[in-house]
Amino acid sequence: MKKINISKIIIIALIMMITACVTIIISTRHFKDNRRPSEMTLVVNDTVGGLDGIIAAPFNFFENKVAEVGNLLSTYQQNAKLSKKITSLTDNAAELDSLKAENKELKAALDLQNTLTNYEKVASNVVVRNPNAWGDTMTIDKGSADGLKDDMIIMSNGGVVGRITQVNTTTSKVALLTSDKVLENKIPVRLGSAENPAYGLITGYDAQQNAFIITQISSDNQFAKGDQVVTSGLGGNSPSDLLVGDIIGEKKNQKGMDWEVYVKPASQFDNIRFVFAVKRGLSEASN
Repeated sequence: MKKINISKIIIIALIMMITACVTIIISTRHFKDNRRPSEMTLVVNDTVGGLDGIIAAPFNFFENKVAEVGNLLSTYQQNAKLSKKITSLTDNAAELDSLKAENKELKAALDLQNTLTNYEKVASNVVVRNPNAWGDTMTIDKGSADGLKDDMIIMSNGGVVGRITQVNTTTSKVALLTSDKVLENKIPVRLGSAENPAYGLITGYDAQQNAFIITQISSDNQFAKGDQVVTSGLGGNSPSDLLVGDIIGEKKNQKGMDWEVYVKPASQFDNIRFVFAVKRGLSEASN
C-alpha cells in the first residue's frame, strides 16, 4: 500500500491557490476594463466554482442536518411542555368534577337535613364501600357511641337508602336497598293517600328497572304512577313518613295472587358519601 505523499499534496494545493489568486487578479482587471475574461480565466473560474460547490456540499449538508436536529429538539421540548399543560388541565378538570360532585352531595345533604327537622338524626360519612359489593353494603363512621342501633333507617341524597344491620362502637354496617340479598328485616312502607292508605314491605330490588319491589300489600287498591311511597313506622326502629320514592308501575306476581308495586328510588345510589341515621321522630322521643 502506497504511502500518501504529503509534500506533493501541499505543492498541488499551493499551485491551485496561486492559480486562483492570479485568476482573481486577471478577472478584476478585465472587470475594470469591461473586457471579456480570457478562456483560461473562464476555465479556472468554472473549476474553482465546481470545487467550491464540492467542498461546500458536506458542510451545507451537515449544517442542514444540525438545523433539522435543532428544530426536532425544539419541537420535542414544545410537545413536552404542551403535554405537561394537558396533564395539568386534565388533573384540574378531574378535581373540579370531583369538587362539583361533592358540592352537589353536600347541598343534597343540607336539603335532606332541612326536611328532617322533626326527627332525631345522626350525620355520618361513608368510610368503606367495597367495589365487589357496591350495591349491597357500606360502612359509616358512627356507631353505638353515637346512639346508633340495629335496624335504624339510613337516608341520603333525598331518600331512604338502607338500614343498619351491624353496630360497632365507632362504625356501623349498612345494608342497601339495592342489594340482591333480601333484607332480614323488611322496611315497612305506606302507599296511597293519607285518607286511604295501604301498607306493604320493601322485599327486593329490580336492577333493570331501577326500582324497589313492594309486596304483601294490605289493599287491592290501584295506585297511580307518581304517587309517593314513605315509611310507615310500623316496625322496629323505623320512623314514619321518610321518603322512599315514587310509584312507576305494578303487576301481579308470578303466582298471580298478589300485586307487586315498583317504586323508583328518591335517592341516587351511585355515589353516596354523606348519610343520616334517623333514630326516631321528636314527637316519639318526647313520649
